[in-house]
Amino acid sequence: MRRDLERRLRAVEIAGSGRIEIWVRQDDGLVRSPRGEPMTFEEAGALWRAVGTFPVFFSETDLDL
Repeated sequence: MRRDLERRLRAVEIAGSGRIEIWVRQDDGLVRSPRGEPMTFEEAGALWRAVGTFPVFFSETDLDL
């Protein structure tokens, strides 16, 4: 887990964006963007790499707390 985090932080640093976004993992397996757009994890991953963001995930249950 730690190595994955370090790798992803390095990728954001290299991309120059350094932007962090909060995403929600839905119960149906999709993820929801900060703008409310539902998409698959694969679609979202391509978007993160393209714009150099670092996604932080919460489940719908976590947000209800």
